[in-house]
Amino acid sequence: MNNKGQSLVTFVLIMPVVFLIMVLVYNVGSMILLKNELNDINHIVINYGLDNITDEDIINKMIMLVKKNKDSINNISVNIKDNKIYIILEDSIDTLIDFDGLFRVKSSYVGYMDENKKIIERN
Repeated sequence: MNNKGQSLVTFVLIMPVVFLIMVLVYNVGSMILLKNELNDINHIVINYGLDNITDEDIINKMIMLVKKNKDSINNISVNIKDNKIYIILEDSIDTLIDFDGLFRVKSSYVGYMDENKKIIERN
C-alpha cells in the first residue's frame, strides 16, 4: 500500500485549517493589544481632562491629545456632562480578509472627581 499518497492528501486537507487557526490567533492577539492601547489613551486623556476641566475648549484639546497618541483612530467621542468626562474610542485592526467589522475594538470610560480623588472607570 502507498502511504505517501495518503500523507499528501492528509497534509492538503489539514493545512488550510491550521492556516486559519494561525490567522485567528494573530488577529485576536492584535485586538487585545489594540484594546490595551485604547484603554491607556483613555486614562491619559481623562487625567488631562480632569486636571483642566475648567479650560476653554477642553473637548477639542482632549481630542487633539487622543490624536497625538494614536492618529488612526476611527471614532472619537468626548462629552462632558455634570462634571463627568465620557470618552469612547473605536478602532479596528487590519486583516487580510474583511469581516465586516468583526475585528472592531471599542473602549469606553468615564472620569470624575469625588472628594478630591480622580475616579476613572469603564462605562
